[in-house]
Amino acid sequence: MRLAWPLLLAATSARAEAPLDAPTATEVDRDTTPPGGGELGFDAGTPLDTWSVALTGGFIERPIAFADAVRRRESLVIGGALALGPSVVVDARFPLSHQIGDRLRALGSVTRLDRFVPGDLRIGVRIHVSHPVFLRGELSLPTGDAHDFAGESSWMAAWGLIGRFELPAANLVLAATGGIRLRGDEVLVADRVIGNELFGAAGIIGRVLPELAVTAEVAASLGDEVQGVQGPYPAEARAGVVVWPLPFLELSLRGGVGLNDEVGAPSFRLVLQVAYRGPNKLIEPAPPPPDEDITAQQ
Repeated sequence: MRLAWPLLLAATSARAEAPLDAPTATEVDRDTTPPGGGELGFDAGTPLDTWSVALTGGFIERPIAFADAVRRRESLVIGGALALGPSVVVDARFPLSHQIGDRLRALGSVTRLDRFVPGDLRIGVRIHVSHPVFLRGELSLPTGDAHDFAGESSWMAAWGLIGRFELPAANLVLAATGGIRLRGDEVLVADRVIGNELFGAAGIIGRVLPELAVTAEVAASLGDEVQGVQGPYPAEARAGVVVWPLPFLELSLRGGVGLNDEVGAPSFRLVLQVAYRGPNKLIEPAPPPPDEDITAQQ
């Protein structure tokens, strides 16, 4: 499995055509906080046996590595998730943003950067394979503003594995994910080509109180090399808190900093999510197995 992702990237890059010379046709905000599961900034396998709706507010500063193409952006993401069975959860998220910046003035472009921009619609599905492993797939549709760093020029698909390890005695949850992301178009952005890439993240959730948890995580991706041009390899570290003031209400606040000067690694990030979970369970827990002694006597 570890060899399959690099081989797939190599195969796709070998077939790739020349990257598009459209440096604004990429989404510079790489936040992937799942709607209704804001423990970490990636899908950490958070259990869901009902439906959930979420509003996520985001702030990023300088998410692109050259000039001040996008100096800062504030976003509101509308999302929701639904449990379809004991092992399947689907979700969707759609961002709307306000941004300021100089577009590509450093590269000779004087076209004004659009201030209010929609983002790409992202649809995901998570399948619980077996404890503690999950499989997640995502499809991103090009509904965003691909002329102003707020959307891809084509579809984007991703899939990967999630591991969630709960340590009740220590009040800890360890989670990690890794996978591959494929783009329908490869786009040149200065000295980088935004195309297929590997991604990974790992985090820890510590319960301080029954209603309070603290979190820490790191996330990174590695872009493919296309026709001698290297893809970006942004890395980011984040820390946050999660609060459950009511049984069906979750508030999460997370801050992050880029660890390198790459496209998609902002100098600063702040994410606030408010999620509400339906009070009635759609998926009832499986009954406990019968006692072996009683079964034997019968």
